[in-house]
Amino acid sequence: MPHAPYQEVTMNATLIPNRSRDVQVAEIGVNTLIMRSRTWERLKFEVEYSRQRGTTANSYLIQADKKVLIDPPGESFTEIFLEQIAQHIDLTTLDYIVLGHVNPNRRATLKELLSLAPQVTLICSRPAANALKTAFPEWDSHIQAVRSQDTLDLGQGHQLSFITVPTPRWADGLCTYDSATKILYTDKFFGAHICEDTLFDEDWKTLDAERRYYFDCLHAPQTKQVEVALDKLMVLGAKCYAPAHGPVVRYSLSRFTYDYRQWCQGQKSQELSVALLYASAYGNTAILANAIAQGLIENGINLSGAEVTSLPFQAGSNTPEGIGTSCGVDKQIPCLYQIPSTSKASNCVVKIAHAFSLSPAE
Repeated sequence: MPHAPYQEVTMNATLIPNRSRDVQVAEIGVNTLIMRSRTWERLKFEVEYSRQRGTTANSYLIQADKKVLIDPPGESFTEIFLEQIAQHIDLTTLDYIVLGHVNPNRRATLKELLSLAPQVTLICSRPAANALKTAFPEWDSHIQAVRSQDTLDLGQGHQLSFITVPTPRWADGLCTYDSATKILYTDKFFGAHICEDTLFDEDWKTLDAERRYYFDCLHAPQTKQVEVALDKLMVLGAKCYAPAHGPVVRYSLSRFTYDYRQWCQGQKSQELSVALLYASAYGNTAILANAIAQGLIENGINLSGAEVTSLPFQAGSNTPEGIGTSCGVDKQIPCLYQIPSTSKASNCVVKIAHAFSLSPAE
């Protein structure tokens, strides 16, 4: 059955839209600071922000014998973030920057950081390393790719363990666990788009709607990979989740983990299944694809989706009843699909969306 529609957020519930962007800094563990770049208004036009509760871009700074910055924010916060971090560390002493994922928005901040801290090493998954080396070949000597179970000793008991968590949306996903504080840096998992002064999730029941909406927008189309990631992360024994967005999870860790499991199972149990494939040159098609995905999810349809340039479709036990494809007209990003001539896939109905593209200026 489709889950109940989300309640509309009224203007009275929207958090102080006139407050300027800032960076909230607090200690969340031994030698560990959170730096929350905050906006009280809708950050972007993607569906995941449509609740209009603001958001935070959470970064983390561990200062042991070695010093590491985890997940610097995107370019919307570059200036205020650099001003704030300079008050807490001499950037010429920063040893590492760990990246949970890489996207063009985050690269702007990385360029500024590398100009201020040319000695730093970027730690990321191999897919992320390949993307960075392609985009910035001059950074090659600064990039260190890691795999699951690789570790990094920062001294003073802070040993970081890395866990690769690839999904269709973030093939380069990487989580990081600090054995000293038992904090698991979860990047895109266990987050929510909401901006508040409250740092932790003490009043976690009030976060239920935001958490579920975030999951449905980002993870419902990739529940198989989410479950694999959960299996990897649960063996670590974390006492705290430090996500990329929203409150730090300390008080509802078990419940939130359980919710993720239940939401994955609920999505997989839907009778109707649709695969939504799209290519997006400038991000506009991605916005439309996210809106379509949200509509399908809210109507109880099992959705698998990915941004692709070329993806062969293979029949299997979860062959979808329908495939929606969308792509821009940019010739550099063709959207290709193949429907196998097997009896299981013969009933698959293919619906191709009208091709369109908007220029970056629009």
